[in-house]
Amino acid sequence: MVCLIGNCCKLMAKLSAAGHSVINCTPTSASTVNESLKKRVDKANSNAVDIFVSIHFNAFNGTANGSEVFAISNASKAIAKSVLAEIVKLGFQDRGVKNTGFFVIKNTSMPAILIECCFIDSASDMSKFNAESMAEAIKVGLIGDGDDSSSIEPATLKITQKTVLKPSTEQSADIPASELVDIAIGSYPVLDVRREERHYWVKWPNKTKAGRDEHFIFEEHAEIE
Repeated sequence: MVCLIGNCCKLMAKLSAAGHSVINCTPTSASTVNESLKKRVDKANSNAVDIFVSIHFNAFNGTANGSEVFAISNASKAIAKSVLAEIVKLGFQDRGVKNTGFFVIKNTSMPAILIECCFIDSASDMSKFNAESMAEAIKVGLIGDGDDSSSIEPATLKITQKTVLKPSTEQSADIPASELVDIAIGSYPVLDVRREERHYWVKWPNKTKAGRDEHFIFEEHAEIE
């Protein structure tokens, strides 16, 4: 029997022992799955956490096995690769870092990953699984062997034609002019970036652009370097 909550608690304890503040975003109550997911995202965003981690176990038909991590932004993918590399060292098959817009990793405002530790209905995976070892692997993937967080390489947003920054992926004509921000041709450092509905979502280093640190830019008006 695998205890998912137990595995999460072991990871939280390890991160806390390494000097990191850890917030459990799992709600104590929710009427629906959607409400539960929204509460997780809202708690992470309201606390402005640095990284959001969602831990799961896969299941199929007893024949699949291995570990995979889901992420959609550049910074999230870097963290996902690091975590998956540590899990694979435990002997699990590497199923890769995958890009799927799960609600909790799409709607959090910080780098976010969703870990599928292994297949709970795989005899092979369960023979390898140990909650303590899995928690340690995820911890090392997140913060390294020491107490310092792994560095994330910032990206550069290259604006190729005069355009506007938007609060959503809606067409500019449907957004109040007061919420649009002109941006000139040039290169701009960004903390994180991902593609979404033919746009780039970008996370800025500060809130100097209309008081926001997140915007959308039409993908045909920009490039990522």
